[in-house]
Amino acid sequence: MNPPPGISVLFEPVARAGVDLAGATAVVIDAIRATTTIVAALAAGCREVIPYRTPDEVRAEAARRPPGTVVTAGERLGVRIEGLDFNNSPAAMTAANVGGRTLLLTTTNGTQAILGARAARTVLIAALPNRRAIARRAAAMGRPVVFVSAGTVGTVSCEDTLVAGAVIEALLEEPGDAMWHLEDSAQVALAAWRGAAGATLRSGASLRSTSRLAGIFHQTWGGAFIAQLGLEDDLAVCAQVDTMDVVPVVRGDPPVITAG
Repeated sequence: MNPPPGISVLFEPVARAGVDLAGATAVVIDAIRATTTIVAALAAGCREVIPYRTPDEVRAEAARRPPGTVVTAGERLGVRIEGLDFNNSPAAMTAANVGGRTLLLTTTNGTQAILGARAARTVLIAALPNRRAIARRAAAMGRPVVFVSAGTVGTVSCEDTLVAGAVIEALLEEPGDAMWHLEDSAQVALAAWRGAAGATLRSGASLRSTSRLAGIFHQTWGGAFIAQLGLEDDLAVCAQVDTMDVVPVVRGDPPVITAG
C-alpha cells in the first residue's frame, strides 16, 4: 500500500535549496503582494503573466512586443519601478488595465520564488482569494504538495504561513478518498491559520471576516511596511478569502503563468 501524499511548507527562501521538488506539486505564495497580484490579474482577464528576475528583463521584453499587447509591473522594496506601468499591485489588476494583455512582472520576493520552484512537476500560484480553487486542483492531482513561501527579504513571512495554512485547511476539506500526511511544517501553518482566522466555516458558509484578517496582515512586517507606503487598497485585496476562482499554473521555460 502506498503511503498518503505528504504536505509540507518551506517557510523561508533558504529552505528551498535543500528540498527536491521533483514529482511534487509546488504551491508558491507571496501573499503581500506578488501572488495576489497574479491571481487578481488572471481573474480580471489578463491573458498571461510572465515573471522576471530583473527590471531590465521586463523592459527588454516589453520593447520586443507589439504596442498595446503588454502591461509592465514591478517593485523593489514596495516601490514601483520607474518606467513600469504599475506597482506590484493586486488592486490595479482590473479588466481595464490588464484585460486581454500579457503582464510582465518583477518583484522583490515573489517572482524570485516562482522561478526557484520550477523543478516541481507542477507549479501553482496561491493567495487567500483563490485558496479553495488551489486546494481543489492540488487534491485532484493526488501528489505531494510543497508550499513555497517567498518570505520577506529572506526571512519567514507571517502572511505566507497563514495562506499556506488556509490552503491546507481547504485541501483537507476536499471530498474524495485522498488521505494526506501533514508534516510538522504543515501542522504549524494550519494551526497558525486557524488561530488567526477564528472558527472554521464549512459547507459553503459565508466567508471569514476579511476585516479580522486585514488587521492581522497590517501587523506583519510586510503588511505594516506596505501600509506605511499608503497601499491600503492592496492589503484589502490580499485579505479577501475565496473570492477568485482561478488557478494560475506555471508552464514552460522561460515560464509563463496562465489560468488553467
